[in-house]
Amino acid sequence: AMENKSHALIAGIFTIVLALAVVLAAVWLNQDTQTRVNYELVTTGSVAGLNPQAAVKYRGMEVGKVESIVFDTQKSGQIIVKIGVLPTTPMTTATFAELGLQGLTGLAFIQLNADDKESANAKPLAKDARLRIRPSLFDRVSDSGELMVNKASAAIDRVNVLLGDDNQKALTSTLKSFDRAAGRIDSLVEELTPTAKGLPGVVKTIDKTVAGAGNTLKTADVLISDLGKVANNLNSRLDAIERITRSIEKVSADVSESAKTLSSTVSNTAQDARVDTLSGDLSRTSRTLEAAVEKLADEPSSVVFGSAPPRPGPGESGFVAPAAPAPTPAK
Repeated sequence: AMENKSHALIAGIFTIVLALAVVLAAVWLNQDTQTRVNYELVTTGSVAGLNPQAAVKYRGMEVGKVESIVFDTQKSGQIIVKIGVLPTTPMTTATFAELGLQGLTGLAFIQLNADDKESANAKPLAKDARLRIRPSLFDRVSDSGELMVNKASAAIDRVNVLLGDDNQKALTSTLKSFDRAAGRIDSLVEELTPTAKGLPGVVKTIDKTVAGAGNTLKTADVLISDLGKVANNLNSRLDAIERITRSIEKVSADVSESAKTLSSTVSNTAQDARVDTLSGDLSRTSRTLEAAVEKLADEPSSVVFGSAPPRPGPGESGFVAPAAPAPTPAK
């Protein structure tokens, strides 16, 4: 009996020792041997759902754990969340923290991120430095919820004022005016319909007119060309007349010179009479040529269109007596 009791005691002691060994082995195996860098996160907001040993993630990748959550003894109402992260975590002065929720469990974790606007001038963050926890999207929505409700209430009040009895009457009157205007527009469209139907005929007439105008322009071009030819012919005739005039003037000068020479060389009476007769004929010829030249100079168009008829004299058809001169005022 004593031997049975001793064997039972040894078995019990062995079982207890084995259980303690298993617990110690489990604790040792679960022991976190990784080296972490400690930082402090501060906030004056709520940290509901955040517990020690909660995960710390940098842009979704787990980089550490929450070490502790305590109140700040230096500033009332401020909470300090101590975290430990891997040394390879890119902690800079541009890094900030937010609270994230894990699904529908209500448990929170620390979400680290970097502000892109400050990343260009960011510097490495020193050990045990403090970072402020920014309000999460849920917190911002919660904080602005009351403001949104107030704005919605003000908007509803304005809508109620806008839809008051007086405004509803004015709106009804406006709609009736629109209805009457629409009826007038329909009647105007009906009146304009025959005119619109006649527009194709007007367009065809305009096309014919444009075509006729084109033909008229072509005829005008031909007429202008003919006028140009007539002008050229007239210029050539005027040039010829000018040459004839110069020739006549030269002949007249030569005749006068010859007459003078002949009168100086002839001395007897008979020859003087003949010379006088010849000189008179030459003078009359010269005067006639000069009159013809003056007429051509005054009326060059007479070469083409003929001389203008003389003005009718007294007793002739179309005669008009000249007006009497105005009386001289008495001094």
